Amino acid sequence: MASIGNWAYVLTSKLGVASARRGEDALKLAHRVRHLGDAYYYAGRWALAEPCYVEALSIYRRHERTRPLDLANAIRSFAVLKDEVGATEQSQSLWQEAHDLYVSLHVSAGIAESAARLALLARQRGDLARSRERLIDARAAADATDDPETLRYIRQVTAQLAT
Repeated sequence: MASIGNWAYVLTSKLGVASARRGEDALKLAHRVRHLGDAYYYAGRWALAEPCYVEALSIYRRHERTRPLDLANAIRSFAVLKDEVGATEQSQSLWQEAHDLYVSLHVSAGIAESAARLALLARQRGDLARSRERLIDARAAADATDDPETLRYIRQVTAQLAT
């Protein structure tokens, strides 16, 4: 069940999107639409989140000034949603694309999370060797971040894959 904070996030995000739609900065609009998608996701309104992610990605992919990190983060959000709804093929493709971008940008936390998600998906497909490879990549990237949240997530995935 969504909290009052989740709904406040939805409301402020909707206001931000409305404001950006009146402007001429497509990248600002993409950023705000992605955050509206995130707000819907956290509020448990996944059916409303998906069109936001699709719109944000559409803008990012066609704009020549898109920052690769913004694109990677939007892809990541959509991949998380696709994981949750069980769309594993789409999720796999999105996580791989996000992973490739995070690697090219040297974003260790993004590399760690995406590699861990790919490890889980490989395990789900029964590809244990690939799952182990991805987990090794995830651990190495997590160690490079020195970020407690990332390290905790990788420990959780490691435990999950050990069962």
